[in-house]
Amino acid sequence: MRWNKQSEWGPSRLAGDEWAPLQARIAADDLDAVEQVVEELTGFMDYFREDLPDGPLTGVTDGQLAVVQQRDQDSWGRPVLVVTCYASGVVGESSPDAFERLAKAASALVDQLQSEGVRVEEIRWSQLPYIKRPF
Repeated sequence: MRWNKQSEWGPSRLAGDEWAPLQARIAADDLDAVEQVVEELTGFMDYFREDLPDGPLTGVTDGQLAVVQQRDQDSWGRPVLVVTCYASGVVGESSPDAFERLAKAASALVDQLQSEGVRVEEIRWSQLPYIKRPF
């Protein structure tokens, strides 16, 4: 259930004005408990809303990492919580870089779910294409 990325992905290197997104699609019997874990991990972050060409993006951020969550369904019709983390920081130019931040966020989420005893059926991790950083 862990994701560990050591290098950049995509057709080009991550630029200073871009975010690297990592998405977790979490299937669990109690999605409210999963949401609570995400809230515990991100409770210190500030709320944001940005209007993007595809629609509004709302979530929380600490300036280096942004977290967005929403409920959805998987291909079998099971309800899932979709948690997308966006990180900035060009490899070799900032410490920690975007991919280190994403790895730490992924590990923290999995560790917190386990420590809280939340039964998770599945977590599907997806590396999404970079997006322009809206703020």
